[in-house]
Amino acid sequence: MKKIGIAIAAFALILSSASAYNPPELSENLWNLSSTRNLTGMNSVASVGTLGCSSDSIVLNPALTAQAQRVSLNLGYTALITYDPSDDYGNAFQAGILIPFKMFNFSGLTNFVSTPWLKNTWNMKAGLSKEITPKLSVGANADLGLAWGAGADWAIGAGVGFVYDFGQLAFMPDFSVGASLLNLGKYYKPDEIPGARWDKAATNWPSPVTLKAGANAVFYKNENFDVSAALDITVPTFQNVIFDITPKFCVKEMLYFTVPVSINCYEMAEAHNKGFSAGIGAFFKFNFNVKNNQYLEKNGWSESEMVASAAYKNLDASVHAVTANVDVNLGMKDKTPPVIKVWSDDEEDDDEE
Repeated sequence: MKKIGIAIAAFALILSSASAYNPPELSENLWNLSSTRNLTGMNSVASVGTLGCSSDSIVLNPALTAQAQRVSLNLGYTALITYDPSDDYGNAFQAGILIPFKMFNFSGLTNFVSTPWLKNTWNMKAGLSKEITPKLSVGANADLGLAWGAGADWAIGAGVGFVYDFGQLAFMPDFSVGASLLNLGKYYKPDEIPGARWDKAATNWPSPVTLKAGANAVFYKNENFDVSAALDITVPTFQNVIFDITPKFCVKEMLYFTVPVSINCYEMAEAHNKGFSAGIGAFFKFNFNVKNNQYLEKNGWSESEMVASAAYKNLDASVHAVTANVDVNLGMKDKTPPVIKVWSDDEEDDDEE
């Protein structure tokens, strides 16, 4: 462990001295822009909470999807609005799927982002996750993307992560930790896009070698209400620190609210009117039935679950995100363990006679 720690420290030092950290404005949020869960902190690096995971959970940590039991579909849209007439506005779309298998869970996600400040990008992620024990989950993902509108470029990379759930810890009904190492590869660097300082060319984005670590704690929980909070720390290229602090509230495992606060230390140091952002997210989970559909009945999907969500977050002094997502979880969760019979019902009747 000591040798691994020294190697990581040496690598971080080399990386920090080799290149300056100067990504375009809001580029660290490239994957979060189209997701209500990620933009508002419902997904933490350490947990997805009682709302459950979705295909976009791999954006923060590819291990988060390991406990999924059902096929899940996701669609999302974000309007990016600015008060600066010269910047106009932007859009972000996403679509994803999560498929559980016996050996592992598969997640696939694609998003398209078009903004005056980041131009156009089409991004794809695919990941695998697995429960090693009931408490420990691991995962890995691969990235691929294209950028155009300010010079063409491409991106390719990978990421890994883990989540460990302690369960009840001290006064907390549930406590979990997690970490991920993302953007291990080559990412965008169009020459025409300026950086956060606006007087130098931008460095690669999303930032290569981004470390995320976090914790999620449930402070109070009963049948009707629970209160929790998450703290995520992001270290892009070992040259910046971003804090995400998110109180979460749940009513009857049906209504969910988050109040996310983000602090970008680099942007706050460079420009005092940037670096701090806050917002609010609302999620509504409900069941629905589809009748007279043989395909859904055959797969046990006649009764399924939907999560409709909406969010607002001011991303900096002038850019505001208004987001809406829909998740469809096909089928219902198993609430009772499987029954294992040692002998058949006929043998039971014979013994009684």
